[in-house]
Formats: sequence, C-alpha cells, structure tokens
Amino acid sequence: MQTFFSSLQGVLVVFLIIAVGYYLAKIRWFDERAADLFVKIVLYVSFPLNLVVNIISTLTKEELLNYARGLMIPFFSILLLYFIAYILAVLFKVERSKRGVFAATFTFSNSIFVGLPLSQALFGEEAIPYSLIYYIPSTFLWWTLGAYGIAKDVSKEGGESFFSLTTLKRILNPPILGFIFGLILVIFEVSPPNFVFKSFKMIGDLTTPLSLFYVGTVMHLMGREKFEFNSEALLVFLGRFFFAPFLVVLLSILIKIPKLMRNVFIIMSAMPVMVNTSILARVYGADYEFAVSVISYTTLFSIVMMPILMILVEKI
Repeated sequence: MQTFFSSLQGVLVVFLIIAVGYYLAKIRWFDERAADLFVKIVLYVSFPLNLVVNIISTLTKEELLNYARGLMIPFFSILLLYFIAYILAVLFKVERSKRGVFAATFTFSNSIFVGLPLSQALFGEEAIPYSLIYYIPSTFLWWTLGAYGIAKDVSKEGGESFFSLTTLKRILNPPILGFIFGLILVIFEVSPPNFVFKSFKMIGDLTTPLSLFYVGTVMHLMGREKFEFNSEALLVFLGRFFFAPFLVVLLSILIKIPKLMRNVFIIMSAMPVMVNTSILARVYGADYEFAVSVISYTTLFSIVMMPILMILVEKI
C-alpha cells in the first residue's frame, strides 16, 4: 500500500502542475507566446544549468568509474528501443513527417522530471546516484539520436546524413554542453564557488515547472478534439510500459549489476514520455501536438502502471 501511495503522489505532482498551466492558459495568462517563451527558457537557460547542478551534486569521480558497467544497460536498452521504434513506424505506416517524434516518444522516458523524484520516494536517497547513472546515456542519446530524428521530420534534405556538420551543430546544443561541462567538473573534481552553484540551482529549478506549464498551456491551445488515441499512441504505450522495462530486465540478466540499481533502472525506463519531446518538436517545427497528446496519456496511465511495476520489481 505504501508503494502505491508513493507512486501515486509522484505522478499526481506532475498532473497538478500541468493542471495549473492549463488553467492559467484558460484564463489567458498564458498564450502561444508564453509557450514559446517557456521553450526558450527551458532549452537554452534552465535545463543546461539543471544538468550541471544534478551531475556535480549527486555524482563523484569514483562513482562514475565504479558505475561504468551499469551505464551499459540504459545505453543499450535505449538504443534497442529506438531501433524497435523505427521498425514499428515502418510496419504500421507512421507518416514519414512524424517518425522522428514517434521514435522519441516511444523511446525516451521522463527520467529526470518524474523518474528522479519518484525513484527517491520509492527507494530512498541511495537511489539518486543510480537515477543519474541511467540519465547519463539517456540524455546523450536524446540529444543525438532523438534530436536528429525530430529535426529530420521537417528536414528538406531527406537524405541528410547523421554524420554531418548540421547534425554536429544540433548535438552541440546548450543542454548537451551543460551535460558535458558537468561531467568535466566531476572528472577533474572541480567545485564551482558556492554563489555560482546556488545561482545555477535556482535557475535550474525552473526547468520542471516551466516544462509542465508548457504542456498544460499547449493542451489548452490544442483543444480536446486533437487528443486522439490512435494506433500510434497505443504503440507509444507499449514502448513506454512494456518494451522499455522488458529490455532493462533482459540486459540485467546478461550484465550483472546490484539489485537496487536494476530496480531503479526498471522504474526510470518505464516513466511517461519525456516532456522535452514536445518542446524540441516545437522548436524544429515538427508534430509537437502528437508529443503533447502522448505525454498527457502516458502520464495519466502511469498512475496505474507504477504500482504494478513496483510489485513486479519486488518479485523478480
């Protein structure tokens, strides 16, 4: 019962903030310009600093070296998920102009905004380093494969290569630079001055509420008629709540890691769709409305799925 309420509260926090964003859009405090502003603040300011703060405050050089083996499980499970997503996109005839967004929603979980606090609530403080270990390959693959796929949805050069100067420019964006900067500080054991760290943290803490305000605002601007639960949304559900945790369990049999690390990875992998998918899709001009739709659906459904997953985790 305690597991159920911990899972429920973690998801309800997200829903409450989205609901506030929706209401403020309804009374016209937030509009399309506000949504665009949220995107810019999150993508170019708060999220990069959020990454720096999370990495240097929860990981040490020794932990990075000790957990190197554990990095393999999220890295390969996410890579396999992305490959499966594109196979399913072809088999189920997902529109070419939506395949990048579809693959991103199928593959990448809301690991930092929902997964980190939920793992902490379920497993305690000792789960935080494992959550960040999962997040390292997740964020790297998101800003490489994920961002490339979403940008390719609207690319006029259909044959654009992944190994190109354009792709390199997309990869070297503020979030991935913040991520790399955080890792460098950890590896060389450099601590920023306290006033710098606190400033970064205060700005970085804006990431989650602004991202969820954005989702609530876009939900209102879209209107109910655009929230279709179709075969593509169902496939995203299978990716988030079946394929993702299944691959983690499978790889943890082949690559031995501590039980708590495995359990945290399972929960992190089965989070709802990453909120940043809709933000990046909007920046590139891709199908951000589909992303918002499946973010909403998977977040709602996670209220049911998280307690079930926790029960299964305890039994395997």
